[in-house]
Amino acid sequence: EEPSERARRARASLRASLLKMPRLHSELARETIAYTTAFLVLHVVCRTLSHYASPTFRRCSPSDKAYWAASMVSTVNAVAVAAVAIQVFVTEPGLTALADDLHASVPELESWGGFFLGYFVADQLGNAYWWREWSGVEATTVHHVIGMVAYWRGGPGGGCPLPPR
Repeated sequence: EEPSERARRARASLRASLLKMPRLHSELARETIAYTTAFLVLHVVCRTLSHYASPTFRRCSPSDKAYWAASMVSTVNAVAVAAVAIQVFVTEPGLTALADDLHASVPELESWGGFFLGYFVADQLGNAYWWREWSGVEATTVHHVIGMVAYWRGGPGGGCPLPPR
């Protein structure tokens, strides 16, 4: 067996082992903070690039400029999440387990939790800041909060159930 083949198998074995490990909420929280920061930086980058690239952007109000940049960040998030979801759907036969058991675990999707939650938190910060100027923030807030709570409860290693009433 060639060294490159052994290395490839070792990497595949390590990846499989890591994906089987339950994720702790503290790990997810650290990842969420890191991705929230990354999405906020991306927002600033999009806003800066738009200022130099678009005369239309330069004529916008401050809240419209923020919405413009938030829309660009949203598009980056959507493309990344869709690409991962399609890749997992095509390559992971375990994903079909969700059809029979809504509590089934799909580690390949769970590993993107920090990214998913980080985007929701970053976007929600914009919604909170521009609450009076942006239309539709109420519906977006409900969407984001439900998504965050649902993932936080069900995502990391089986979730963190709410206490009984």
